[in-house]
Amino acid sequence: MACINGFEEYLKGQDKSDDTICCYIRDTKAFINWYNNRTGYGLDKLIELDAVEYKKHMQNGTDSIITINRKIASVNAFLAWLHREGMVEKELSIKPIKNKETHQYKGFEDKELRKLRAEIHRLGDKMHIAIIEILLGTGIRVSELVDLKLDDIEISDRKGKISVLGKGNALRGVPLNKDTRKAITEYLEVRRESTDEHLFIGQRGNLKRNAINLILKKYGDRVGIEVNPHKLRHSLGYKLVKEGKPITTIQQILGHDNIQTTNIYTLTTERDKVEALEGLEW
Repeated sequence: MACINGFEEYLKGQDKSDDTICCYIRDTKAFINWYNNRTGYGLDKLIELDAVEYKKHMQNGTDSIITINRKIASVNAFLAWLHREGMVEKELSIKPIKNKETHQYKGFEDKELRKLRAEIHRLGDKMHIAIIEILLGTGIRVSELVDLKLDDIEISDRKGKISVLGKGNALRGVPLNKDTRKAITEYLEVRRESTDEHLFIGQRGNLKRNAINLILKKYGDRVGIEVNPHKLRHSLGYKLVKEGKPITTIQQILGHDNIQTTNIYTLTTERDKVEALEGLEW
């Protein structure tokens, strides 16, 4: 579709990450397919009622409110672009859904995390150990992990850091704790020889995010725990909050543009409430 290609070029000019662009395009294609199947008209015939009906269509599905609102943001960007390009007369938009549900903690219980780490270390794959320790020890996104290159890593006897290119091409430095430094150092000793400068190299070149997800899932299946990189990131954010680290420090570590995003890690879990009341003595 010519409009999809034009929209994609526009997004690239907005300096958005490849992952964000891919997400916008996927959501937009889903909207266009729904619209074409429902109406049989071209996009120049879009009306406000179509936007309302698409929102209802998504709400009748199985997606969470967060996922639906993400898709709405993608479609709204596309609709705004159509208007700017003169392809539709009126700029349309879909109102996001108000989420009245209480946010839930999405990280690991301490016992789960200990079990997962132990399994990965026990099987001894140096690359897999480095993956879990970096994700858990720095909280970087999986997209940031697979983009890491050898030149992004600085390690000495007592300290280290990685340079991470995050969302919006914002560069940040994240310190490495001793466990992470040790894991990276030991992996580099056995790293597959390659002209590719990416840190993580597999049989077919540098690892992609899907490969990371599959590696973590393999270990999660072995110990009966659902595992994904986001849960590791969330676990770190929550632990830093629980240990009383300044919220602005956590924001910089995790690479959040808006501190309100960081505030999701201040959630009180059910275990927190149990522990708070269990220790009471009158």
